[in-house]
Amino acid sequence: MTPASRRLRALTWANVALHGVGLIVALAGMRPGSVVVPLEARMAYLASAPLAWAWGWGVWMLCSVLLVAWLAVLRDLLPERSTAARLALLLAAAGMAVDLLCDVIQIAILPATAEAGARDLFVAFERLAFTGGATVANGLYTAAVLLMTLALAGRVSAPARWAGFATVLSGAAMAVAGLLPSPALLEGATGPTIGFYSLWTVLVTRDLGAPAS
Repeated sequence: MTPASRRLRALTWANVALHGVGLIVALAGMRPGSVVVPLEARMAYLASAPLAWAWGWGVWMLCSVLLVAWLAVLRDLLPERSTAARLALLLAAAGMAVDLLCDVIQIAILPATAEAGARDLFVAFERLAFTGGATVANGLYTAAVLLMTLALAGRVSAPARWAGFATVLSGAAMAVAGLLPSPALLEGATGPTIGFYSLWTVLVTRDLGAPAS
């Protein structure tokens, strides 16, 4: 196994593990401060600056970095420098930049405005972070997965391709949820998106000769 293949395998499992942790933390400690609960309740929760909220977003920030790192190694494993693969990496990197900014707003700005009781400011920043993360950042990630799935045509199995397309469909639902906005749709689409993405990384890694086990 080449060094690049070993890096891909390591990053595959890091992606799967950390995204799984992210989902657990989201349910256990972040949900009370999210848009799925009434405004007054989530402001009261965030006013206490809960560690689970900050650490949870920290986990998702690391997930963004791992996603881009995985795509970068995957691009380097392809024998030819396809335009689709290069564009996929660029879009994912742009998505990461937007995502990290929105996550900083979630960590630093929302608890501060909630503690100050600045309701209108809280709502404005919350909407910015919600739509920026769900629609802009996730939309860019979704486009990146689509392009990389197309770039891998003929190199990976049908299950890997379908896992990639399933990731795109559920990721698109997340992007739509940010535009509506629809917290319920976002909550319902997040789990499938993370699940299909994790499966895609494992299957692609296996098919390219860097077994994920």
